[in-house]
Amino acid sequence: MNIIKGLIVKDFQTIKSYKSTIFFMILLFVVCSFLSNNFVISLSVFMPLLFGMLGLSSFSYDDLAKVDKYVLTFPVNKKDVVKARYMYILIVTLSGTVLGLIFTILAQGIKTSSFFDKEFLSSVLASVIGSSVGIMFIQSLQIPIMYKFGAEKGRIIQMIMIVVLMIGISLIVTTLMNFLGISLENLLSMLKNYLIVILGITMIAMYLLSFIISCKIYCKKEI
Repeated sequence: MNIIKGLIVKDFQTIKSYKSTIFFMILLFVVCSFLSNNFVISLSVFMPLLFGMLGLSSFSYDDLAKVDKYVLTFPVNKKDVVKARYMYILIVTLSGTVLGLIFTILAQGIKTSSFFDKEFLSSVLASVIGSSVGIMFIQSLQIPIMYKFGAEKGRIIQMIMIVVLMIGISLIVTTLMNFLGISLENLLSMLKNYLIVILGITMIAMYLLSFIISCKIYCKKEI
């Protein structure tokens, strides 16, 4: 566990030198969102996406510094290296989710003097959850690809893969709806009632599958 903790701290130390840039970006977007009429969507969506992509950027930093060659000279299990990377990315992404929720509520309270409007909170939660699920979906696809092809090639392959997947999922869902005789209204109603459960189970399954694939790729990879 100490090894995993050390690897996570290493990733945080890597982005520490960019803290001024990150802080400036957050501050700028908070101010712009505060002045905008649509800050509920913009700020609550921006924060999870920013932190989620920040977590993925650790691959680029490690590739440039050839960190893996140094890390693997220590008595460390390759699976622990992968596990630490997933935990780091998840921690950073969830931090962005929480900060997005807090900053949006604060901006709303300052602007309207109402911090806990029920309808507003529902909109914020929906935006934050949707943004977090979106970036976590991208992460679960991108991490194994980056382990396989590296940070630069991985980004290109991942973009192509997402487009293909979206088209494929759309065709599969449409075909199943026609085959089972389910209307779009019934599907949307079902999703609305069980959306949180479906998203939760789907993301856990995708992250676990992504982790297993990444471990197999990295364990076989010659560094």
